[in-house]
Amino acid sequence: MDKKSAIFEFSGAAIDAVPVGVTILDELINVLECNDNVLDWLEAPKEYYIEKFLELSPEYQPDGEKSSEKAASVVKRALEGEIFTFEWTHLTTAGEEVPFEVTATRALYKGKYVAVTYQYDLRYIKNMADELENKSRLLRIRLEQQELISEITRSFVSSSETKALIREAVAKFGHYHKVSLAVIFKLDIPNNNIYPAYIWSSDNKMISSIQEVGLNETLKSSFPERLYAFTAIPVLSCVDTSTSKFDGLRNILDDNAKAFIFAPLYVEGLLWGMISVQQLHEPRYWTDNEKSFVATISSTIAGAIMLDIYNHKLKEAFDKVTAASRAKSDFLSNMSHEMRTPMNAIINMTKIAKKADDLERKNYALDKIADASAHLLGVINDILDMSKIEANKFELSPVEFNFEKMLNRVVNVVNFRIEEKKQKLTIQIDKDIPKVLICDDQRLTQVITNLVGNAVKFTPENGLIKIGIYLLSEENGICKIQVSVIDTGIGISSEQQKRLFQSFQQAETTTTRKYGGTGLGLSISKNIVEMMGGKIWIESEMGKGSTFAFTIQAKRGAEEISDEKIEPVETKKAGAGSNDFTGHRILLAEDVDINREIVTTLLEPTHVEIDIAENGTEAVKMYTEHPDRYELILMDVQMPGMDGYEATIKIRAFEKKLEESGAGKHVPVIAMTANVFKEDIKNCINAGMDDHIGKPLDFENVLEKLRNYLIIKPVLK
Repeated sequence: MDKKSAIFEFSGAAIDAVPVGVTILDELINVLECNDNVLDWLEAPKEYYIEKFLELSPEYQPDGEKSSEKAASVVKRALEGEIFTFEWTHLTTAGEEVPFEVTATRALYKGKYVAVTYQYDLRYIKNMADELENKSRLLRIRLEQQELISEITRSFVSSSETKALIREAVAKFGHYHKVSLAVIFKLDIPNNNIYPAYIWSSDNKMISSIQEVGLNETLKSSFPERLYAFTAIPVLSCVDTSTSKFDGLRNILDDNAKAFIFAPLYVEGLLWGMISVQQLHEPRYWTDNEKSFVATISSTIAGAIMLDIYNHKLKEAFDKVTAASRAKSDFLSNMSHEMRTPMNAIINMTKIAKKADDLERKNYALDKIADASAHLLGVINDILDMSKIEANKFELSPVEFNFEKMLNRVVNVVNFRIEEKKQKLTIQIDKDIPKVLICDDQRLTQVITNLVGNAVKFTPENGLIKIGIYLLSEENGICKIQVSVIDTGIGISSEQQKRLFQSFQQAETTTTRKYGGTGLGLSISKNIVEMMGGKIWIESEMGKGSTFAFTIQAKRGAEEISDEKIEPVETKKAGAGSNDFTGHRILLAEDVDINREIVTTLLEPTHVEIDIAENGTEAVKMYTEHPDRYELILMDVQMPGMDGYEATIKIRAFEKKLEESGAGKHVPVIAMTANVFKEDIKNCINAGMDDHIGKPLDFENVLEKLRNYLIIKPVLK
């Protein structure tokens, strides 16, 4: 049902702050303003989008309505005060269609009523839906084939004559493949002959041109006399006999055959005969699926005794694929809920905060926005991790790290939830655990945080949670370590445990509704643990709590990490633990207004002096004109005109010229970007940057980088 919108004043800062696409239109369907999300999705410059708004849409929308007419209707309804949601298709500048879910409403903008649309990119969800549809289509084909196999094999237990049953099976097979001929050849090995035992034709005429012939060398070399267990059945196929190299088979083909598939029939492992499908009068391209199905039919006919096994496998395959399809469907629904819920909180708590008069209510709304943003970021990270796992692009990055410090970070992340539920957390660490280990500490942190977070989530108030870490063995510097997370929570049944570590699964569907979550955490954790040479498991009983445990293999590191040996030297300002950067000046290269405002506001209490460059070209100009002015450069990567990579390369080239003249110095450049994958960080380093800070910004991480590069001057012992 459409609703009437409240009237509020929309500002430029609010447009940029919204985490979805925003477009503001007047009554004439002129674009007055938009945010960068829309431009990024459509790969369009702002000026082009504003001027060519309707040209960046197909002539007709998916519902059949003309884009120009629908746009006019949308604006009219919005200006009349309705709030409504619809789908709209845009075009990128390259012509690619981009589906959006759009919510339209009315607002005041610069003192005038305008139509405001919130746009959400549906490509990811639609791509997943298309993928599911393709898999469903392939599944339907395979199920049809399995049904045919099942029907044929069931017929072999009939009391009817075997020859009649085989003839019926050949006919069903020929009809299914829509071929001209289907023939079963019988081998007479003692006499070195081959002859047609069963023939089916699409026009119901017996084919007399195929007669008993001598067993030729082509067949002898193509099909071995014995097929050993687990060996794939060989298949011969030809798309066009007029250009084929299989001339040796011409004497067992119909005179008009233009294409064929041959597969051997093995009975008790010995070559008994062959099955052939032939297309007359015209060539035919055979798919891999068709060729493999011919081989399967040959096995079915030759191995009627496998009836029970086939039926069992058919049911198993059907149940498995159906369950997978249902899980994917549930996942899409869950993802929509998990993403829309925090987005709803962010959007509407922003409105509440703007309207709030007292500071306490405003702070309450901002706290809720922070919580929702953190949750949304976690969902996005889970989806990205799972996507990389399914694409086989998930990698580990081993580093040397202090194990206890890593564990402290985990506790710091979950501690406020533990205090909120008045739970008790205890940690037991085996004294033999090396102080320093070498493995991917971030991914190990991710696994432990996930398990402890689940324990907190599913343990009631005043419950107990215990983390136990043990050294199981050590050989040649490789330590086998076990981590256990024990809770006094609700417990998990044995049936539910079977689904826990599968992708897109939770113990039961009610878990999502009651406790939330994507159902990806344990699956991702399982992949990480197995990549670390270990395994993960659960021991649990309903109502008696759970124990999640996993093992990993990690190298023993040095007794002390090298960076702990770096000593700070005396500087002109505060020490290494200080956040006072008075007297230091940095250059911030960032093209987005709101991002510049965030950085400058966050760093305001540190007293660091900040100069602003709004793009790469401006950053290079400001640095080259005053190379001694800046001690550090914070560089965004994706900027219009000259991006952060190119800007850094030019800065390093200028530095090199200064060094050659004896007047140069190295100015640290730190990437400050939302590109956070391993390859993104590698690209930053390759461009000449010294370090990387990911967005959304972790303020403590920013301060740590500033302390490292502005105050701590590394001197190795």
